[in-house]
Amino acid sequence: MTNWLAGMRTTADRLYDTDLIGRMIFFASRTTNQSIPSGESASSAMQWNVVDLDVLGGWDPAQPSRWTCPRAGWWNFQGAVAFNASSSGSVRECCWYVNGGLVGLGRSRPINTGSIANSYLTVDARSLPRLMAVGDYVELVPVHNSSDPNPLPTATGSASPYMTVTYCGPA
Repeated sequence: MTNWLAGMRTTADRLYDTDLIGRMIFFASRTTNQSIPSGESASSAMQWNVVDLDVLGGWDPAQPSRWTCPRAGWWNFQGAVAFNASSSGSVRECCWYVNGGLVGLGRSRPINTGSIANSYLTVDARSLPRLMAVGDYVELVPVHNSSDPNPLPTATGSASPYMTVTYCGPA
């Protein structure tokens, strides 16, 4: 995809690309518990079991934690993770990983206190704009340091974890 330049002809592909700008392309959630071990690792990425929207086919059930970029450009990622009740530990957060590694600006650590309430706790990931190439993949990785229980399950119901992807435009 290229930016529109003076003198370019209108084509179906260019109109379709323009129509995608600002549109949510992917929406997934986790409706069952997922056990998350203490610490931070890409292997703990959320594995989505409900995909309500996948306009460009970036999700593959064989790799349920990944959304793979189908076209180069700017994308925006949003999401949240809810952990089940545990008063153990002091950290609850989630991070964005691209191609298996932590992204600069991708960390969100709003909960870092000496006392965490013994009820489910939701942490939002940072809204992250990111230039992606075709084939790059993104994952939402929950992090905690609870020792009881460990692993700590994610919450379900109205607190279920989710992830969205919105197309922002060409590079």
